[in-house]
Amino acid sequence: MILNIKSKLLTSLAACALLVACSDEEINVPTELEDIESQFELDMRWSESVGDGVGEKYSDLMPAIWNDYVIMADVSGLVTAFDRESGDIVWEVNLEQPLSGGITANAGLVAVGSKKAQVIVLNVDDGSELWRADVSSEVLAKPAIDGTKVVVRTSDGRIFALDITDGEQEWFYDRVIPNLTIRGTSAPLATNGVVLTGFANGKLAAFNLESGDMLWEQRISSPRGSSEISRIVDVDATPVVYSDTLYAAGYNGYAIAMDLTTGRYLWREELSTVKDLLVDAFRVYAVTNDGTIVAINRATGDVSWKQEGLLYRRPTAAADFGDYIVVGDFEGYVHFMDKSTGQFVARDHLDDYGFAHKPLVTDDEVVMTSRFGFMYVINKAEEDSEE
Repeated sequence: MILNIKSKLLTSLAACALLVACSDEEINVPTELEDIESQFELDMRWSESVGDGVGEKYSDLMPAIWNDYVIMADVSGLVTAFDRESGDIVWEVNLEQPLSGGITANAGLVAVGSKKAQVIVLNVDDGSELWRADVSSEVLAKPAIDGTKVVVRTSDGRIFALDITDGEQEWFYDRVIPNLTIRGTSAPLATNGVVLTGFANGKLAAFNLESGDMLWEQRISSPRGSSEISRIVDVDATPVVYSDTLYAAGYNGYAIAMDLTTGRYLWREELSTVKDLLVDAFRVYAVTNDGTIVAINRATGDVSWKQEGLLYRRPTAAADFGDYIVVGDFEGYVHFMDKSTGQFVARDHLDDYGFAHKPLVTDDEVVMTSRFGFMYVINKAEEDSEE
C-alpha cells in the first residue's frame, strides 16, 4: 500500500500506524505456488526492453494498442511504438520529462501525463508531438480521449477537459481530497457524452462531457474505523460500463453495479480493491488487496468463486483472454484461470522482477510489462495437428 500524505505533520501514533500499514505486504508472507497441470503451453512472440522501469515506484504507465502498434512509455519520458507482429521499433521519442500517467491511444492520438503536471499528446503514426498542456498537479492515471476532448485526472482531485486539437482548457472540476489517500487516481472514463471517475472520498461521480456539469454522485465506500488510516476509502479503480450497467469498486468498500439510466444500485458486494475490475457477459472479476481473485455474477451480485492461490503475491488486475482470465504477480509469473471455476489452467515464469501493470490482451496476444522495463508478448502455443 502506498499512501499520499497531504498533511505535513503526523502524530507519533499516526506515524507508527503508517509504518505498519505500509509494511502489510511484508508481514503477510506470499503464498507459495502449488504445482498445476497446464492445459496449454505458452509461446514467447517477442520481448524488448522499453527503457527505465518503474522499480518499486507507483506508475500507471501500462502499454496501449493502436492498430498494428504496441505503444509503451517509461518513467524517464521515452515513448516507443513497436510493431505488434515483429517487435521492431516503428518510432521512438523522448519527451524529456518524467511520466506517470498513461498511455491512452485513440482517434489517431497518444496521450500521456507527467509528474510535472503536463498532458502531452502525440501523433500515433510517427510520434510527432501535437501539443502540451499544463494542469494543476501530476497526472497519475491515463487520460481519456473521446470526441472533441482529452479528459485528465490530477493527483490533487481535479478533472480537466482539454480541447483535442490544441489542448486548450474547456472546463475543470475541483474536489477537495482527504488528508490521507492511496497514491493513485481513478482514470476517467468518457463514454456517450459522460465522464465517470472515482474520488478519494469514496464517491463515484458522472459529469457532462461538454459542459463539465455534475450529473450525479454515488458513494462506493464509507469511512469505517477509529484512525485516519483505517478510514481511507479511495475509489482508484477505473469505472467499467457494460451494456447499460456501470460497475465500480473501492478501497475499504464494495464492488457495485448501477443502472446507468436510473442511477439505481442493482447489487453490491463487500470487498476492498484499488485495481481495475474486469467485466464480461457473465461475471465481474476483482483482485482484492490481499490478492484474492473474486468472480461475481454480473446479474445478481452473488459470488461465483474465489481463488486464494495468489494471496499476498501482489497479483495485477485481471485481463480477459477468451475462456480465461490472466494476471501477473510480483515474482514475474503469469497465471491463467478458468473463468467458470477460477482454477489455474496454465502458468509461466517470464521475468525475475515482477509485473507492474495488468496484462494487455488483444486478439490472441498477451502483453506483460515488468517493473524494470521489459515487455513480453506471448500467446497460446499452437497444437501440432495429427496426420
